[in-house]
Amino acid sequence: MLQTYYIVFGLLALVGGVLGYARAKSRPSIIAGVITCALLIVAAILGPSRPSFILAILVSVLLIAHFSRSYWARRRPMPAIPMIALSLLCIVLTLFAWLR
Repeated sequence: MLQTYYIVFGLLALVGGVLGYARAKSRPSIIAGVITCALLIVAAILGPSRPSFILAILVSVLLIAHFSRSYWARRRPMPAIPMIALSLLCIVLTLFAWLR
């Protein structure tokens, strides 16, 4: 189940990057979306293991840092709030699976 979340989360990040590029011609958005998607899919492929958990948590922490900074600078809830929420959920699910 956790691997499925990683894949869905990665695909949502990819869709967000594509939308960011389509709306604002933001190359960093699409690059970040592709990299995030790839890393989360790698975490899913690794299966429930320590490297997978570390990778997913690292990606989530970086996303939280980026989108928190973005939200406070611009005060726009989209896409910051959903990405922060998805990242927090990823961390909680990963820690729960890791510590079981």
